[in-house]
Order: sequence, then structure tokens, then C-alpha cells
Amino acid sequence: MSTAIDVSVREARPDEREKAVALTVEAYRQYEPGFGPAFWEQYINNIKAQWERTENTWRLVAEQEDKLVGAALLYPPQEGLYEKLSETIPYPEIRLLGVDPSARSKGVATSLIAECARRAKQDGFSYLGLHTSSRMPDAVRLYLRLGFEREPRYDFFAADQTTVVEAYRLALTVVQT
Repeated sequence: MSTAIDVSVREARPDEREKAVALTVEAYRQYEPGFGPAFWEQYINNIKAQWERTENTWRLVAEQEDKLVGAALLYPPQEGLYEKLSETIPYPEIRLLGVDPSARSKGVATSLIAECARRAKQDGFSYLGLHTSSRMPDAVRLYLRLGFEREPRYDFFAADQTTVVEAYRLALTVVQT
């Protein structure tokens, strides 16, 4: 997995969380028209709530030339990570990966994913997971290109009850950072 040379990924400082939330909302804004007002508002509230959680979560940011250009959350396996999924996913999960629209196609997302994979592998896990949907075709293409494979066992329906939230996982034995 190649990464952008001029992007550094690190833990978000507490004073950067608000910026990371704003960046993530802006990154997902392209999907707002397809979500509809009520679902979009719920999605924004979920982004804020996930960044405010205090459980053991890695809050990662990507920085380029002293500017935050990406953010992601990485959760260890835990019960109840997804409200609508009764099973515990047995490997870390990336959530709310977002890249500033002006920094897209520059390796920022790949750098964030590579750091998540490094941390998961360092902690002894064989896989790294994430969830997305067909509403986000660019994201799906990126994940497939990076080697993620579908894991339908962990799929569930989104709050709108029509969107399937699809599970993907990456075998960490093939990750090259």
C-alpha cells in the first residue's frame, strides 16, 4: 500500500477535534443530497458523537504543510460498535474516514488507512475492517483497489432502512507500508 510522501498521520490533539469533525462533515457533504435532510442531520450528529466518544479509540489526522487534510477513527474490536449489528467484529474498524475535498487524489486516504493497518497489525490482528455503502462509490473503489474484500456477514441496514451498510476487511498479511 503506497502512501503520500508529504502527508503525516498522527493522533489528533484534543484541541483539533472540532477541526477534524468539520473536515469530516465537509468530506461527506457531497452525499447530502442523496441522504435527504433528516438522514443527513442524523449523520452529522453521528459524526460529532463518534469524535466525542471517550472509549479507547484512535483519533487520527492527516496533516500536509501544517494543515489538517484528513481524519479517521480507528476502533478496537468491541461489542456494540454498530448499533444495528448484534455481532462483535473481531478486528479493528476504521470509521468516518474523511479527506478535505481540496486534498483528494493525493494519497491522504491511503496514508490514513496505512496507519490504521500498521496499528492493527502491531496489536496482533490479522484483519482491518470498515463499513461503507454503494452510496459512496469512490470510497468503495478505493477500498477494493487497496485490497479490501467484502465481508457480508457484518452487513446491516442504515437508519434509513433502505441502505445496506457493507462490511469490508483487509488481510494485514498483505499490507505493505
